[in-house]
Amino acid sequence: MLIIRPLTASDDFYAVAQIYTDSWKTAYQGLVPQRYLDKLRPESWIGLLKADPQANLVALLDDQVIGTAFVSYARDEARESFGELVGLYLLPAFTGMGYGRQLWQAAVEHCRQQGLSGLCLWVFSGNDHACRFYERMGMLASGRVKTEAIGGELLPLTEYILWLDASSPTIKQGVERP
Repeated sequence: MLIIRPLTASDDFYAVAQIYTDSWKTAYQGLVPQRYLDKLRPESWIGLLKADPQANLVALLDDQVIGTAFVSYARDEARESFGELVGLYLLPAFTGMGYGRQLWQAAVEHCRQQGLSGLCLWVFSGNDHACRFYERMGMLASGRVKTEAIGGELLPLTEYILWLDASSPTIKQGVERP
């Protein structure tokens, strides 16, 4: 049975960081410079995890950490009152089994419990697999794009959002409220 809960100080931070590393190396081949992916190590993420463990949800299957979702307040001032899904990753061997959907649902519920009006995320443009997943989860591309420097290259990112509060109208074209 899958258990999803916040990361705690007693958890194995290295195992969670390994999920980030393995996921990046698998999911971002061809999107992120290979030389950057080759240099990734779990230690790159441990500081982030320790800085705010409660912002990270972990998915455990038979006591093995198989996935993680990092949820924070939106870092973009244009998304005030939004949460941001900074990352949602599973060990590659556990993709396609419904665990990502369950982890996604827990992240959304986490934001709802905090009274946030929406959830946003940024996905590498061209990451069709991730875009299809988030669209199946009800998110829509907002039309906003930005670039981020990774591995010495400027990589394009596309924003997706989901309104969470019950008073939000059904989203039609675009994502802004009428």
